[in-house]
Amino acid sequence: MIMQRTLALLIAATLTLPCLAQDKPAQFATHLPISTETAAPYYRLSVPLAAYLASAHGDLRDLRVFNGSGQPVPYAQLAASGSTEEKVQRQTLRWFPLRGEAADAPAGATESKSLQVVVKQAGDGSLVEIRAQQGSSGRVAAQASAAPLRGYVLDASQITDRRAVRALELNWDKAAADFQLLDVESSDDLRNWHSLVSGVQLARLDYNGARIENRSIALNGFRDRYLRLIWRDPANAPQLTSAEVEQSSSRYLAAPLTWSAPLAASKGDSDLKPGEYRFRLAQPLPLARLRITLPPGNQLLPVEILTPGRERRHWRSLARSVAYRITDKSREWSNSEIALPGYALQEFVLRIDPRLNPLSEGPQLSFALQPAQLVFLASGTPPYTLAVGNKDAKDAALGAATLVPGFGQPGSPEIVAASVASEAVKIAAQSASSGSSPAATQTPSEEKDWKKIALWGVLVLGVLGMGAMAWQLITQMNKDKA
Repeated sequence: MIMQRTLALLIAATLTLPCLAQDKPAQFATHLPISTETAAPYYRLSVPLAAYLASAHGDLRDLRVFNGSGQPVPYAQLAASGSTEEKVQRQTLRWFPLRGEAADAPAGATESKSLQVVVKQAGDGSLVEIRAQQGSSGRVAAQASAAPLRGYVLDASQITDRRAVRALELNWDKAAADFQLLDVESSDDLRNWHSLVSGVQLARLDYNGARIENRSIALNGFRDRYLRLIWRDPANAPQLTSAEVEQSSSRYLAAPLTWSAPLAASKGDSDLKPGEYRFRLAQPLPLARLRITLPPGNQLLPVEILTPGRERRHWRSLARSVAYRITDKSREWSNSEIALPGYALQEFVLRIDPRLNPLSEGPQLSFALQPAQLVFLASGTPPYTLAVGNKDAKDAALGAATLVPGFGQPGSPEIVAASVASEAVKIAAQSASSGSSPAATQTPSEEKDWKKIALWGVLVLGVLGMGAMAWQLITQMNKDKA
């Protein structure tokens, strides 16, 4: 029994060892201050290029966030994500009244003598005039002008993208009835009509100074050039005062890129041919684009990006493009960027057609990447610091769903944008530049480190002492049995 208790104590002591081995700010060479202007439970920021360049690993496994007390806070690393831009436009339509007898034209009828009209159109298909068809004596036109208002024809021929129409909004005179019931049809030739929406209920109510209204008809886009509104009850057909369509379009916006300063090509590579230039980065980075600095004047440079292998026959082409700048009077055509696949790349070769290469001293390239997103918990007191530059650090990022309850769902905790200072603080450089003795420059965090070392020593001695006691107990128990 005593032996079992001793082993349990030893296991418990061993389990407490990792708790003392916590990441410390001094273990990371580069620190970048984080600015948090608004109090929030979580913050989100884009990892700056300075963090990528100072990291000991291209995948940022050594990235940490520390609070004002020097304690690491939980964080999640997300891939760069774009956004969707919604654009809403409103366009006014011209309308033309339709008159006819209700008995001759039941609701929903697509052919009715009472609604036969004469149409005048411009060359682009837009309507100029719609009027009742006249008989030989002209009595049809007179009867038609006195007939009840049945509906309207709306001219949508000038809308460039009718498939993007999401709503039709109507307005009518104040003398009309509070409720309107109508059908909406479409046609491309003003002869054959197709139903779009049936039994639309519109309303406009004023009571005690308050207004309740529904003047919008939902549409899921249409192809035809004309719309027709037919009222179910001609006696309640109003006089329109406006008709507008609402177009909604969306486009995907890629995540913004972060660009580096121009890099010079490596020198002294004997395996390169004329027009080939090798570039090396400190660590593999997920490059999305390259930008070549073009000399002044008109330029045309066919370029190719390759990944070199041990032998030239193993070189692999990554991308081809043509960088150019062409000026004609006051207009300029230019392209200096080369799109890349976006995966980690540390070394590559730029090949320029030697027949068209004006860069006698070699090209300068800037690279761009889509920075990862970082979400961290506002644990402890600010200010917070982004730290990188520890080759021995392991990946400590959590999953977004683990870090933020209900991440991405309505009602989840608020995540506020934060920013990172552009200038990094080099911890190692500051220590080296200081001429004072270690005792004089000892910081509170270093004092805490000494305390932890002392705790480690006490713990180790305690474990050894407990082991000796266990050994004595086991030896004594064996002697008693003998």
